[in-house]
Amino acid sequence: MMDVKQIFEWLKLSGKQAFILCVITSTILFSGDEFLYKLALIEAKNSLQIWISLIWLISISVLLSESIFPAFKWISQKIKWHFKLKSYQQRLHALTVEEKKLLSEYIDRNTRTTSIKYSNGVAKELEAAMVIRRASNLAHYHDVFPYNIQPWAWDYLNKNPELIK
Repeated sequence: MMDVKQIFEWLKLSGKQAFILCVITSTILFSGDEFLYKLALIEAKNSLQIWISLIWLISISVLLSESIFPAFKWISQKIKWHFKLKSYQQRLHALTVEEKKLLSEYIDRNTRTTSIKYSNGVAKELEAAMVIRRASNLAHYHDVFPYNIQPWAWDYLNKNPELIK
């Protein structure tokens, strides 16, 4: 009789191991008797069918979890990003005059990077709103750093230039 700990160790199958077990047990369970006779597995199927079936179910479960959970995580991240993007875009509809002036530097000069003083409060606000980000920790001059516009903001402002006029 198998120890409970051994059963749990079996459940820690990797995707590759589960796939191999799935192929083997599927072959045994779903092939015709003539094919299994040629492989000398007909007696194994008849005497161990319950164990082969359990291994098949476990391997199928592991394979499904290996594909469903990553897919669910990917879809969940896409949905979260969609809602975040909508709130970020709404922020661009409520820009102050100073924020419009700063962002228009990117669009008018057709550049994704501009140098801004670190102490610039407008830049800090846009950075907090995820519209721009500091591109480097090294200053160009004493307190002037390069700031990049976020790709989503670049695209949105190029499609909606009236937001910075």
